[in-house]
Amino acid sequence: MKATLSLVALTLTALLSPQAALASPAPDALRRIVNDNITPLMKEQAIAGMAVAVIYQGKPYYFTFGEADVSRHRPVTTRTLFELGSVSKTFTGVLGGDSVARGDIRLSDAASQYWPALSGKQWQGITLLELATYTAGGLPLQVPDNVKDNAGLLAFYQNWQPQWAPGERRQYANSSIGLFGALAVKPSGLSFEQAMTQRVFKPLGLTQTWISVPASEEKDYAWGYRDNQPMRVNPGMLDAESYGVKSSVQDMATWLVANMAPQTITAPTLKQGVEMAQTRYWHVDEMYQGLGWEMFNWPVNLDAMLNGAENALAARPAQAINPPEPGLSASWIHKTGSTNGFGAYVAFIPQKQLGIVMLANKNYPNPARIKAGYAILQALK
Repeated sequence: MKATLSLVALTLTALLSPQAALASPAPDALRRIVNDNITPLMKEQAIAGMAVAVIYQGKPYYFTFGEADVSRHRPVTTRTLFELGSVSKTFTGVLGGDSVARGDIRLSDAASQYWPALSGKQWQGITLLELATYTAGGLPLQVPDNVKDNAGLLAFYQNWQPQWAPGERRQYANSSIGLFGALAVKPSGLSFEQAMTQRVFKPLGLTQTWISVPASEEKDYAWGYRDNQPMRVNPGMLDAESYGVKSSVQDMATWLVANMAPQTITAPTLKQGVEMAQTRYWHVDEMYQGLGWEMFNWPVNLDAMLNGAENALAARPAQAINPPEPGLSASWIHKTGSTNGFGAYVAFIPQKQLGIVMLANKNYPNPARIKAGYAILQALK
């Protein structure tokens, strides 16, 4: 599969797929590097469509490949909406940091302070930070499917029993950071979606990023594929907070640039929120846990990243960093995300002004995403 370069920004629909489109012409070397890595990846993983952004010298370049809707032969464009899966957690982390900056919450506060009904003994001493960083004591990966309302959600959390003391181990869990997101916005009186839209999406000019995709934008919403069957994410409790964002490659490039250079953000509390999300709170093997973001020292050990991806759900000893360490420019900062029909990967190196967004309408193995993203950025560093 070879990408075709469009020299006219965002004029994709008339082009044959696969294709690549840039806000401005890409250097030939960049175009070749992207094509040489993404084309075989799509073939090996049988991916119908992808959108890729490369942040090179702080500037985004966009490439699109394949189809957003196979049955209608609708090509992927830079406006195509993909489900981000757990990349949504980076937004939740930043929104939580924004809430701290506003004085609405403190990460050291007990979770029960914001939901007094969490009265079980096991909740004594569990903080918002521990929820945000998966270190509360072993909350399960998912909120059970039979939990349909707030009463059921409360019963689920009240009946949960920790396997470890808070802060002892990190075990990745939607039910952990999802609850953090819900509690972080409670003092505002806004719903999570309202807070995210007003405090994060709009200030950053993310006009193609949604939790609930409006009817007017459905035309741009890709179909995900699993076993060649089209699908989209199913609703669930705390879905918005943990895996519910949909976005385009254009907006995700904007998101990466903002996170790469928070000093450019004009909203003071949002700037602080971005910085807090990249703060290092826990050391787990070679990875540092932020709010949503996961970080490695640069230069990065690829094998360490791949090992972390292959064992992402394993409970690992966590070493507290006290006081937390502000984000380091010499870092590889990344996040994977998946739903049943979509797979996303984002990574950036602030020191190098390099970043990558990879959005696909298939859930394929995380190590394959990391290898491709690493190969592209390594070739450009």
